[in-house]
Amino acid sequence: MANTTKISIQKIQHEDVERAVFKALEMINAKELMNKTGMTVVLKPNLLMGKPPERAVNTHPEILRSVIHWVKQFSPSKIYVCDSSGGQKPGTTEVAMSDSGIDIVCDEESVECIPFEKTERVIYKVDNPLELYEFSSSYLLKEADLIINLPKIKTHGQCTLTCCIKNMFGTMLLANKTKTHAQAATLDRFTSALADIYSVSKPQLTVIDGYYAMEGQGPSSGDPVKMDIILAGYDGVALDRTVCDIIGFNPSEILYLAKAEQKNLGTTDISQIEYLGESVESVKRKFIPPKIRPISMPLPKWLANYVGRTIFKATVKFNRDKCKLCSTCWTNCPVGAITPPEILKKGNIPKWDKKKCITCFCCVELCPYEAVNFKINYVKNALFSWACLGFLSIFTLITLLILWLIQ
Repeated sequence: MANTTKISIQKIQHEDVERAVFKALEMINAKELMNKTGMTVVLKPNLLMGKPPERAVNTHPEILRSVIHWVKQFSPSKIYVCDSSGGQKPGTTEVAMSDSGIDIVCDEESVECIPFEKTERVIYKVDNPLELYEFSSSYLLKEADLIINLPKIKTHGQCTLTCCIKNMFGTMLLANKTKTHAQAATLDRFTSALADIYSVSKPQLTVIDGYYAMEGQGPSSGDPVKMDIILAGYDGVALDRTVCDIIGFNPSEILYLAKAEQKNLGTTDISQIEYLGESVESVKRKFIPPKIRPISMPLPKWLANYVGRTIFKATVKFNRDKCKLCSTCWTNCPVGAITPPEILKKGNIPKWDKKKCITCFCCVELCPYEAVNFKINYVKNALFSWACLGFLSIFTLITLLILWLIQ
């Protein structure tokens, strides 16, 4: 097949993760990227928060270890394992690295495990921006000879799927993530921002962790799924498209894929993808989608935005039994929609301001105790929306006018 992008799919058999990773990379001839000795290589895992591997929230430590072993064959001068986790407090990423088991692997393999926010900062200009003209991140994005993306297959409450493209959102530093959520408050604008960020940090190689995946209320509170697969390739857009086919999601509903294609970052055209190893059919497993899903109806943009802001508006709920008043939710809310209770004692819960909330779900994603959830009351939202109230007002006026005329 000429002019195609290669994607390797391998099954993990007998828990031999390393064999599957090595085979996946061998089949796409990834060694061609390691074209000189003494290279600086950055590995970018999915490191959302401090959760153990069995919860399937972060890239599994054994996937990371296997990729480190593969890179070491080519005598690099330096291997960095870097991310900037969810949250904006100093030390948040270090806690995530520790609790996820990532730093243990790095210690054992003698590679440097460092948060992006602990490195020198650089302002990156975005070419042909859809939403972001510039943003700050680590100097390693431009200094590394090779960036390897290590995303995980997970559902996502806002974007439906988080994998290759979404994982590079972690190159933004701590509070800058919440700032981006606030500035790009609609899903259309936020997914445009994701494409802009990926265009700057675009990794040359991607190894997808499908060892333990997550369905349902991802990216942090869903249910683990043991998929036992590894995917490897060069085109993150094509890889995300492939993941959609594997887990039964409609690629057209993953809005950042269209944005990434618009910026010529990859392809979703199945005829342009050459599969090696296992077939997509042989590894398929239908996933339970998240409750929140993007609107895919053919509505005008202004109407889709209005419906998304009103009818699909979520109500944030706090579980009194689980909430520890740890401050994670209110310190990480990008628009100040969550505030602590007047008295910090067990049984009290944070206060939520519906008018300020932009439903970015940072609070749901980052709560270490899974004490924050959300519910959408479609009927109530519709009935109390300005459009509905306006319609009822006009209907009432017309009814009164008709009654007056027929008297």
